[in-house]
Amino acid sequence: MGKTYTGIDIGSSTLKMAVCDGTDVGKIVLETLPDGLIAEGRITSFEAMADFIKASAKRAGGVAKHAAFVIPQADCLTRRVQVPAMSVRDLETNLPYEFRDYIAQGKDKYYYDYAVLGMQSLPDGTPDTMDLLAVAASKEVIAQYTTMFSRAGMKLAVALPAAAALQNLVKGNPAAHANCCIIDFSHATTQLHFFADGSYDVSRAIDIGLADVDRAIADANGIDVHVASGYRQTGYQDSQMSEAARGVYESIAVEVGRALNFYGFNNPNTVIDVVYTCGGGSQVAPLLETVASHIELEQYSIADIMPVSSSDPAYAAQCPAAVGATMGRG
Repeated sequence: MGKTYTGIDIGSSTLKMAVCDGTDVGKIVLETLPDGLIAEGRITSFEAMADFIKASAKRAGGVAKHAAFVIPQADCLTRRVQVPAMSVRDLETNLPYEFRDYIAQGKDKYYYDYAVLGMQSLPDGTPDTMDLLAVAASKEVIAQYTTMFSRAGMKLAVALPAAAALQNLVKGNPAAHANCCIIDFSHATTQLHFFADGSYDVSRAIDIGLADVDRAIADANGIDVHVASGYRQTGYQDSQMSEAARGVYESIAVEVGRALNFYGFNNPNTVIDVVYTCGGGSQVAPLLETVASHIELEQYSIADIMPVSSSDPAYAAQCPAAVGATMGRG
């Protein structure tokens, strides 16, 4: 049993916390964020978010103070790169240059980190090239998150991108298919994360999410979008099955099919075996059924490959990155 962390993933509409020792998930907390606290993927007030996290942790009880944080996509750069085999010291020196097309100036204002995905060797066994998952994050932003967690009564112990957190669920996991796609049906978007041989490869974003389903239900019924969200979550008046909602499901499904086909066309040597579904939309059966009708792959809940949890699998499937962030830490 390893050290216990609280994995924290702040989405566009939900705060997700998972208390995990790397083997078992002891507690899962899902809290709807107040309106306006997230805008365009970024926190609008670190002080208000800190207070919200603190209050949520207090209500839940039993939350570990060491935070393993999933850095929002808007606040970090993630790349899969191949570099010549080199020492750790040389890699630390050269890694910033892998982001030269994204960070034109002030490269010293960023933190850089990496995970080795694979190593290729020459016929004589001499290391030749390294496959890396590289990440860069602004020092200023990390400092803001450090202060935020301190105000919330926690310590920022680990910070990593969603790609690395999800990889912790797949790589080396005998229950998982090494060639897979994790589809996150979230509030603002639908994200597809592709994995080859257990290692993160690439992500694709579809700018349609549950928020669009809620707006469609609201427009069809002449109600507020927040009320429509409640209808969708509870299935009130068969809102999940409504023609308005099904129109959005169809749009998402078409784009998911296109993204999978595009990946297969560009990666003919990698055959995706299955898709794992997660996020709030993974609990909307009509959405999953519509997606299934547009793809030829079996769908499974990501909860099937996650550590044992005392919580409902439906809850676990909504916070895989929070759980994955706590893993592989010793």
